[in-house]
Amino acid sequence: MELLLNEQDIVDSVCVYMAAKEYTNPEKVDVDLAFNPSNGFFATALVHDRTVNLNEQDLIDAVAVYLRDYHNFDPSRLLVDVNYHENEGIFASVQVKDY
Repeated sequence: MELLLNEQDIVDSVCVYMAAKEYTNPEKVDVDLAFNPSNGFFATALVHDRTVNLNEQDLIDAVAVYLRDYHNFDPSRLLVDVNYHENEGIFASVQVKDY
């Protein structure tokens, strides 16, 4: 099975991920996603008046945590690939592996 997450889904994922790490609510986290052809995917999150920089692996981990916590997926069965398309922005393709 394949899941497609749009840019807002990824932002929501990072909010959930950072809220868990910083012991706050996802609504209290502000996230900006970015893509640079030279540096790849990254994000900045503002939480507790502090800016946290996240790399592509952090984004992948955030998607896995979000799918685990909100949709009951097993993270060990997820293969997350973050992509960029000029018209669609940043999105993630998630392959759910069968046992």
